Amino acid sequence: MPRSRSVVTVLAVVAAVASIGFAGHSITAGPSPATPGEPSPAAGSEGPAAAPPGWRWEVYENVQVQVPAAWTWDLFAGLAKCTLRPEPEPVVRRPGGALIGDPGGACRAERPIPIDRQPSLEFDGGWLPGRSQYPAGWVRETRLVGELPVTVFARDAALRERILSSAGVVGAVDGNGCEPVSALAVDKVVRPPSQGGLKSVGTVESVSLCEYSTSVRPDDPWPLTASSLLRGQAAAKLVRDLVAAPPGTGPTLTDQRVCGPDPGFPVIVLRVRGSAHNQDVLYRYSGCRTNGTDDGSVQRQLTSATARQIFLGAHQLYGKSNVLYQLLIGTPPPVV
Repeated sequence: MPRSRSVVTVLAVVAAVASIGFAGHSITAGPSPATPGEPSPAAGSEGPAAAPPGWRWEVYENVQVQVPAAWTWDLFAGLAKCTLRPEPEPVVRRPGGALIGDPGGACRAERPIPIDRQPSLEFDGGWLPGRSQYPAGWVRETRLVGELPVTVFARDAALRERILSSAGVVGAVDGNGCEPVSALAVDKVVRPPSQGGLKSVGTVESVSLCEYSTSVRPDDPWPLTASSLLRGQAAAKLVRDLVAAPPGTGPTLTDQRVCGPDPGFPVIVLRVRGSAHNQDVLYRYSGCRTNGTDDGSVQRQLTSATARQIFLGAHQLYGKSNVLYQLLIGTPPPVV
């Protein structure tokens, strides 16, 4: 869940003070922050802009960055006192999840620094702009992109610069074709405008998966927290499975005692591009009575077939709701 800027500021100050005491590394001033509001190279187009071969776009709120396509995903909930586990592979982190420590692995002078560190990218990780030097050539570098801190931890200076230089503020859509905020991502039941529905889009060209979560301020639009892009056969299969789902809404919570009208969050907006026309589809899965998909013409139920194509990569689940348990695993045990 996005955090308020005040929380980010507090964490950043704590991180800066704590890092001064770490043994074996030093801090230097980093490059000047990116100009707030400056769009990234991919911003401004109405459709997705492909990243170079071997790279992909990652986005959080209104900032996007390119990373190597093989990097994995994780969540974090701020800064811990130190890192207790090695990173198995290069990773992209977004807020939400467990506390993390200094990626260098140092928290006390007597604590050995792990040698199996891996590169990482953090959105909104609480670090102040600048560089921290670690043993064996590892560097943690943070730049302010718009109002969001973006941090890369890597030993390879060229890799670090390649990632950070690609970071920018999203314009009309990000590199995956998603809007920074969407009129469909709100805390009330809404329906997308119908351009004819999914059945008439023609040949499916691509599908943007745009995930939004609640804002820390109730009246603010929900920010984009993750996005991805399907093309070709993968995009066509998802649309076929969406159309094949039973009409109506559902599934609902198996425990009817807690089934209320709240539409729930996060929410996913699927932006389908076809040869005949485009169509946005609302994919709600965190509420109760309103769960399902809606293409503006037909409301359909959620199915395992669609869920298993959506909740991957940047959208992978870190704790399954009752509904998602049904979709991805099976019927949950009765409430006692």
